[in-house]
Amino acid sequence: MGIAAWIAFTLAYALMAVTPGPVTMLVVSYAISQGRRSALAAVGGTVLGDATCLAAAVFGAGAVLAASAAAFTVLKLAGAAYLVFLGVKFWRAPPVPEAEAAGGARRPRTRVFLRAWLTTVLNPKSVLFFMVFAPQFMNPHAPLLPQLAAMAGSVAVCGMVVDGGYSMFAASLRRFIRTPRAQRTVNRVTGGTLVAEGALAAAWRGLA
Repeated sequence: MGIAAWIAFTLAYALMAVTPGPVTMLVVSYAISQGRRSALAAVGGTVLGDATCLAAAVFGAGAVLAASAAAFTVLKLAGAAYLVFLGVKFWRAPPVPEAEAAGGARRPRTRVFLRAWLTTVLNPKSVLFFMVFAPQFMNPHAPLLPQLAAMAGSVAVCGMVVDGGYSMFAASLRRFIRTPRAQRTVNRVTGGTLVAEGALAAAWRGLA
């Protein structure tokens, strides 16, 4: 992978990452309802999720999905079902008391991290991006691992900057959204958005 191809990949990924989607909504919701620490755990999960999708595409899993309509449909429906499940969880989630959120110790950040990772890995937009775009920037005659490392570095930096920026901005709004009614509204907007994203993902034909 030459420097020009690496820059092109980085720009393409940055444009994909900055576009709001279910992952963005997840990070923003955690930032507003639970604060910066939970939001940063979610950001870590999204970065690892994109790195997982990238590695799968580079090592051939993406080619299998691209060649098999049935395999891609299974992944698409699994992602849609998980987005709907997560949306319902957010819709029904009670407001987090300010004292509990500030304490931090009670926040299950491992669960936040895993939810963000699963949301990213099962997000058809992320999967399709790496399936379609990653191979175009790679040199088939060059060693594989250095190219993967270069792209993974771009994914990590862009993900931390973009999702981290969203989360820090959303966390700064927490002082204006302390009431249970406001938190409930945020949870329901997030939940409704995730359910809608799941329904659209299930209906989307993708590579079929």
